[in-house]
Amino acid sequence: MVGEKGLSDVLSVNINGDLEDRKIVRIAKRFKAVWVGCNPLFKDPFYVADIIADYVDFVGFGVVTVDFGCEEILRKFRNLVKEHKDTTFALGIGAGSLRGHFGLKAVLDCLKFLRNDVDLLFRGCSGPNITSEASKIVDGILFNYAHPEHLNWIVGFLKRKVYKVAYAPSLILPSDFEMDLLIACAMVSCSNKSFVKTFKYDDMCREFSKLDFLRVIVDRKRLNVIPDEIEGYREVLIDRFAIAGNVERFTQRLREILKICDHVVLGDPFFRDPNSVKQFEKILMSLK
Repeated sequence: MVGEKGLSDVLSVNINGDLEDRKIVRIAKRFKAVWVGCNPLFKDPFYVADIIADYVDFVGFGVVTVDFGCEEILRKFRNLVKEHKDTTFALGIGAGSLRGHFGLKAVLDCLKFLRNDVDLLFRGCSGPNITSEASKIVDGILFNYAHPEHLNWIVGFLKRKVYKVAYAPSLILPSDFEMDLLIACAMVSCSNKSFVKTFKYDDMCREFSKLDFLRVIVDRKRLNVIPDEIEGYREVLIDRFAIAGNVERFTQRLREILKICDHVVLGDPFFRDPNSVKQFEKILMSLK
């Protein structure tokens, strides 16, 4: 059903709103399907979606957090759909700053509130409980995992058949954006306690828990540095939490993921790197 409504290829790209508008538009024009990221350091994802919607066939949100307020999310989403009738939109929802039982309930309540008004509704998931409960409601799940072992684990908690999307930090290497890749991997690597315990990432995650990631991002941009805590886990992060490597290795990982998932979103920093963007069509064709 999701493919029939606009996400027809197996590959798409995430774009974040921390670049100049004209650069965001120029990059988006290279792709048929784009997902827009959400972060306090980025422009409003609905604004970003609005400026690129007329240049692509599909725009997804990966993800808008319930911190926005569900009524406000629906209002902005409806406006987009109304203003860009030739573009297909998908709405992904995440917990944001909310955690634990309260966060789970807030997200599920928001999904139920949105369900009848959103044609393509997704939930960003990294843990067993939210995956199980959200899969009863949504059309698809956005998994923050890149390794087949991790993906095989998380899809086991689905309660019904949904559209499965791997949404992971991605980059063709070598690249000047490798630091950004490592930061992105570190940010998603420890988001669920059950996952960390199952795969024994406790030591790594204790190190990462000391970090202020907003500061890490700012220091990378201003000083071109990353913390030793992240640098020390470089190999683990690239192998286990990224889709990265030369074109051959990159494509092989995609093939492995697509045996488990229906679609892959190439996450930050793929869109930032001109060489990675240049290779996109070649990689997509090799997967068909």
